[in-house]
Amino acid sequence: MRLFIFLSKFAFICNIAFLLFIFFRWMELRKTVVAGTGDQLVSVPILKDLIITLGICAIAINLLINIFYLFFILRGKFKSMPRWLPSVNFIFLIVQILYFFFY
Repeated sequence: MRLFIFLSKFAFICNIAFLLFIFFRWMELRKTVVAGTGDQLVSVPILKDLIITLGICAIAINLLINIFYLFFILRGKFKSMPRWLPSVNFIFLIVQILYFFFY
């Protein structure tokens, strides 16, 4: 159960990275395009790159964690987990599904 609590907290960190990913994407979309430069790749600092990667992977990690939450609830072994963590991760999962599939 200790490993599962660790993975739940990791999923929460990925969800925070998802919020930062959305913010970085919004900032990139707000930039004005200079005519004549064409499509150029801009180098991304390592921290921003890590946040983008975790933000994109957050939906898969969060989906797996929520499936395990359901499994533990059905088995009745959901006692030693902080009560706010599953709720917040489930809300993030709904937001991620709406963002990635309907936005």
